[in-house]
Amino acid sequence: MDGPTALTEAVRELRDRGGAVLAAFLAAVGVTTLVARDSILQAITQQQDLLDSIYAAYADAGIDRSQLPELTEFATPLAVDISYGAGVALLFVAALLAEFGTIVVLRVVAGESPRQAAPRRIGRTLVFGFLAGTVVRLLTVVGLVLFILPGLFIGVSLLFVHASIVIDDTGPLAAFEHSWELTSGRRFEVVSVGLMLVALYATPRAFAPLIPGTAGVVVMGATSGLAVLLSAGVVGRTYLALRDGEPDAESTDEETEDDDADPYDAPLGPDDLPEPE
Repeated sequence: MDGPTALTEAVRELRDRGGAVLAAFLAAVGVTTLVARDSILQAITQQQDLLDSIYAAYADAGIDRSQLPELTEFATPLAVDISYGAGVALLFVAALLAEFGTIVVLRVVAGESPRQAAPRRIGRTLVFGFLAGTVVRLLTVVGLVLFILPGLFIGVSLLFVHASIVIDDTGPLAAFEHSWELTSGRRFEVVSVGLMLVALYATPRAFAPLIPGTAGVVVMGATSGLAVLLSAGVVGRTYLALRDGEPDAESTDEETEDDDADPYDAPLGPDDLPEPE
């Protein structure tokens, strides 16, 4: 299954009332994430000792302060007046909520209703899914930083770890193995799905800044949440197609021809001849 086909199927599965609720939920989570980000940045700029420790960490890594942007120059339109620790906690809660929404989306595109999908083994799935997703992202980033092609290979090979855990209740280690097996021999096919995910991720960040002021930031947060919805749907539909196996066109044509064939056109066998009286 290619990226556009997976996206079409995901939209079809999510275009009912349940999908609208999930879209609103993830859009709100996207905005909350930016509120947490801006609040953390504002808290950092208000604490000189914390600011100095950040620059000191970069200096220890051999990066001169002159090479870094001044944190005080960043706009924080969605910041609320909370401490640094509270901002980090809010960001973590937003990440867990995004994980929860992704879990429900994956299960909905697999045929479950939102009422069934939300509570089913949610604690286990939330922990395993969050940790496995974090590991996959770290491995992919490390591969991209060191050597670009290994990062792409890892990202494609482990694309369905999360879906395996969420949809089929697979354990983390088995999910890694399952994703690797599903993509084996199909990695070039899965690349188109990966490109679709990149496009969904990049679109809000490319167009939302065209809207000036705070409204643009809010739009970016909301559309980023919608991108999470569609991305999960794309991954889920592709995972199901690979897991269950897509029908081969030639075999389908042969089956159709067999169904249309006249059974009386077959040659007679010994059992078809009448016995002599």
